[in-house]
Amino acid sequence: MKFLRSETVHESKLLLKLAGPIIVGQLGQNLIQLADTLMVGHLGPVALGASAFAGSVFIVFLIFGLGMLAPMTAMFAHAQGQEDHPRGGLLLGHSLIIAFSIGLIITGVLLGLLPYLHIFGQRTEVLNTAAPFYTVITWSILPSLIYQAYKQFTDGLGKTKVAMYVMIAGVLTNVIGNYALINGHWGLPKLGLVGAAWASLGARVLMMFAMIGYVHLHPHFKKYLANPWIRSFDKQTLKNMIRLGIPNGFTFFFEVGAFASCAVMMGWFGAVPLAAHQIAISLASTSFMVTLGIGIASSIRVGFELGRGDYKLARRAGFTAIILGGAYMSLCGLGFLVFRHWFPTFYTNDADVIAWAAQFFLVVALFEIFDGVQAVAIGALRGMSDTQWPSVIAFFAYWIMGLPGGYFLAFHLGVGPIGIWIGLLIGLIFASILLTYRFHRLSRRFIT
Repeated sequence: MKFLRSETVHESKLLLKLAGPIIVGQLGQNLIQLADTLMVGHLGPVALGASAFAGSVFIVFLIFGLGMLAPMTAMFAHAQGQEDHPRGGLLLGHSLIIAFSIGLIITGVLLGLLPYLHIFGQRTEVLNTAAPFYTVITWSILPSLIYQAYKQFTDGLGKTKVAMYVMIAGVLTNVIGNYALINGHWGLPKLGLVGAAWASLGARVLMMFAMIGYVHLHPHFKKYLANPWIRSFDKQTLKNMIRLGIPNGFTFFFEVGAFASCAVMMGWFGAVPLAAHQIAISLASTSFMVTLGIGIASSIRVGFELGRGDYKLARRAGFTAIILGGAYMSLCGLGFLVFRHWFPTFYTNDADVIAWAAQFFLVVALFEIFDGVQAVAIGALRGMSDTQWPSVIAFFAYWIMGLPGGYFLAFHLGVGPIGIWIGLLIGLIFASILLTYRFHRLSRRFIT
């Protein structure tokens, strides 16, 4: 028993060593949006609601693209476990094909949606304010996905600090750009809300070029990039990557789409509840980035151990990560409960917005736990190249149970805006239970 405990502690240290830089990078990705929300919040509830609405539509499609690329981390780790360096470079080239292609498609879809944003039932003042912001951030899809393809590569090889440093530079660029362009400092035009969009676009372009330069110029990666990509193109490899990527993209899409749909429904109650929702979701998303980092680390560890043929250690890595994710998010939930009236004051002085946000944090405090478990369980399953069943589970949990439940509570039982958050909680409970059970069944099959 003592031996098992020591092995678990050792595995926890390995996971946290891997996860640390990833968490910083993931937090940085979210901090770009968090900085936008914080700095836009002082423009008033309409601007904050407009950024919430436009950001919700944008993020659904971005997340689908990121989801398509996410399984590549485990594939890189698997190749690393087998010490197959040329395959690592081959996978990177094919990841970039997917990133570029899906980036162009998503950009076209988002721009095509612009004239039809009114179908989401938002108030006129919110729509008019959101449109220019939405247009600019749409152009950041392609650089975001190209950056992500390189990030999956470096993370999968265990070089997780690379993306961390690049992300820190991106966040600083975004904050400085927000300060200058929202308020019109240093001789730049005062653009208000749309200035935040231009700052985010600039930060994401910088991050893309930084990752490209580092990977192709650093001598460590020469052994992976020795073979020219054009001559190394493999149709079957691309098919396999797409086969894994599409279901995982839909897993991300179903979850984030449910959260975005909740933002749309919240907008039906008016700009004030929508602004409060944006505050609650931005802080909850920030805490979630840590467990997402643990989930990516679990994907790397599980994929690496499977590449080495150590199935028992792969199973232990997955379950250790799930426990770590749930424990961390329990602490976050407690923090949201205790400081529910204080956190919203970071964003706004509007008493009504603060009151609504404090109500939402009552639910957030509980759903944090289940959100952490499901995020890490998805990562562990991705390490086993299992992406189809998680997408089915996500659809069932969020679109069959969570969203309809929240809509019924909010609009038919008279619970009001907080009913939408209770619906999210219901979806996360189902997702966490089913995904963890799926990992248990699948990992046990490998060792029996």
